[in-house]
Amino acid sequence: MAMRISPSQTSILSPTSQVWVLAIGAMLFGGCSQCPVDIVHSDRAGHAEETVAQLAISGMMCEIACVSKVRKELYNVQGVAHAEIHFDKDLSVDTAFVAYDPALVQPEDLIATVQDIGDGLYAVKSAEVIHYAPESHR
Repeated sequence: MAMRISPSQTSILSPTSQVWVLAIGAMLFGGCSQCPVDIVHSDRAGHAEETVAQLAISGMMCEIACVSKVRKELYNVQGVAHAEIHFDKDLSVDTAFVAYDPALVQPEDLIATVQDIGDGLYAVKSAEVIHYAPESHR
């Protein structure tokens, strides 16, 4: 005759302690859609004055639904002039190039927009903001 052991018989932690351990583990290893992302700023010469955020995004699995959703949400942000996403199914991190008006929107808003999609389905791993200006304006 086989002996049955319930999960509560195998744990040294109380059920309440087990919940806390799982919650802490999820926070430590699962990431956080609201965690701060370091934003690097740089100035470069360009043909016109323009500000572009390059967002390294993880979690996109397909070019049709994922890329379209991220692009659509970025275009819905006031001040975004253009959003292009370079997707490669073989990469774990893809890049969004977002041209925007820094007087209307901040890079933190762009990051939050991406990370709020699907309750944190996509994570922005890093961000670089490049301020382009013609040589005569620098």
